[in-house]
Amino acid sequence: MSAETAPSSFTDRRRARVAGYGFAALISVRNYASLYPPSIMLLTIVPRVLLQTAFVAYLGYYAAGVPGRTFAFIGAACQIMTTATVAKGADAILDERVHGTMYRVRLGVLAVPGTIAARWLVYAAEGFGASMTAILVLAVPFGGTHLLLHLLAATPLVALLALTTSAFGLAVGSFALSYRADVLIVNFATYAMLLLCGVAAPTTVFTVGGINLPRFLPLTNGLLAVRAVVDGRPWLGDAALEVLVGGAWAVVAILLLARQDRRARRLGADDLL
Repeated sequence: MSAETAPSSFTDRRRARVAGYGFAALISVRNYASLYPPSIMLLTIVPRVLLQTAFVAYLGYYAAGVPGRTFAFIGAACQIMTTATVAKGADAILDERVHGTMYRVRLGVLAVPGTIAARWLVYAAEGFGASMTAILVLAVPFGGTHLLLHLLAATPLVALLALTTSAFGLAVGSFALSYRADVLIVNFATYAMLLLCGVAAPTTVFTVGGINLPRFLPLTNGLLAVRAVVDGRPWLGDAALEVLVGGAWAVVAILLLARQDRRARRLGADDLL
């Protein structure tokens, strides 16, 4: 009898976990909607997305003419998502420490990484929307209709970048959880990606011992794939590397959360410094 009911019990538990993660994601969406109603998004988020993308594109134009402008525009349009997927998304975990409720997440029946990741999805969606907004509004002025059409063809890669940069953001947020300088850490990570990941200039300058270090960060390989699509070159290899790098950072995030859990249980607090 138990052998017959075990599969059903396992299926029920799995469905319950999926429903739990779905509920966590829904609550995150409702919280996001309360913080960022349409009026706030139109008056603050959209102008920032467009102005920052245009600014970086003009830097590329100043440095290398029209080719530099196109290069920088593609990078900036994709990098703009990190404001959501790395900087803002970290609130999904850091708010628990600020409000002293992280222990409730740990005591729940759902895995902490899964719960945080479910909350993060709304920021991944914002990041994807931010990049697509920059592409739809600015691609034609900065590169013509052909650039817009090629970038629209790369939309699945932009969605992939929203997920891989979210994995990196989760790792950064998990590390920052122990430190009261979390705002500094998260913003440092965001600007490091702007500098290192080939947004406005090639990453060859950061090659050490024949190893291109930015390749180990999300966004770098994905940008190479997007630019390959625009140029009509093979892109699958770079996209596969982006998946691998994003997966590696997701594993790092899980390990950091497990380490923080052990430390918090031992010390009775989440704050280290």
